[in-house]
Amino acid sequence: MNFKRIQFIFLAIFIAMDIMLFLAYNRSSVGDSTATGSNNILEEMRKDQISYSKPTTTKQEGYYFSGNNGEALRQAAPDLQQQNLRFNGAELVSQFKQPLKVTNGSVKQTLNKVVANPGIIAEGKDYRYSKQLSSSSEIIYVQQVEDQPVYSHFGQIRFDLDSRRRVIGYSQNYLQGIKTLKEASETISEERALTWLYQYNEIPNGAKISWAHMAYTRLLTARGQYVFLPTWVFAVKINSSSSVILKRVNAYNGEVIKTGENNQNSNANSEIFTLT
Repeated sequence: MNFKRIQFIFLAIFIAMDIMLFLAYNRSSVGDSTATGSNNILEEMRKDQISYSKPTTTKQEGYYFSGNNGEALRQAAPDLQQQNLRFNGAELVSQFKQPLKVTNGSVKQTLNKVVANPGIIAEGKDYRYSKQLSSSSEIIYVQQVEDQPVYSHFGQIRFDLDSRRRVIGYSQNYLQGIKTLKEASETISEERALTWLYQYNEIPNGAKISWAHMAYTRLLTARGQYVFLPTWVFAVKINSSSSVILKRVNAYNGEVIKTGENNQNSNANSEIFTLT
């Protein structure tokens, strides 16, 4: 089956899904779309001692797109220097011959130069530093597609830190062959996504919303092609914990996205990582 046929099948599936979910939304009380309804829900969240910064009401645009982890990194590998390389499937795994010394204040500055050097990192121009996803043991750079970050290990560089805060190596996946599967569509606002997340009982009492971003999340995999869609990603901090849980909401219809990517707990709707 060629890619154009796969693309057509995806389009048909997604259009049907959008229609069904839109109809379900119109019948559901969860989907109260009035400004008054949103304000009431936000007030309920305050009463439940959930803290958050004022969410935006601006709607954006996003795409469904597909891509794959093909041969780009393997083809670039012979030209990469100052490291020992191996591959785990399509993922490039590297160990630097000399660890890189970084401090809390110089992480981004130091690694930006490394990522921008094609003799060290392949396709580095397509990645951006993510302070929000980075942790005490990993510094993460995310691939950009259609001016939005990819919050999936299929499009990330993950630098490993040792106990002395030295960068000792990295793992990298690169999305290539990117194809948009549908014209740009309007998304729901951050405010609407947040209120739906609360109404689906995904935010416990006393929690704090540390940050919220629009980013691409993998929806499914078919015949080696990963399909992504825009999502609102919320970092939920539980009480005084040093960890945050990532919650994802479909930016088209408000459905909570269930993903097992990078899970460190049994909750299929979330990912946990420790703040730096």
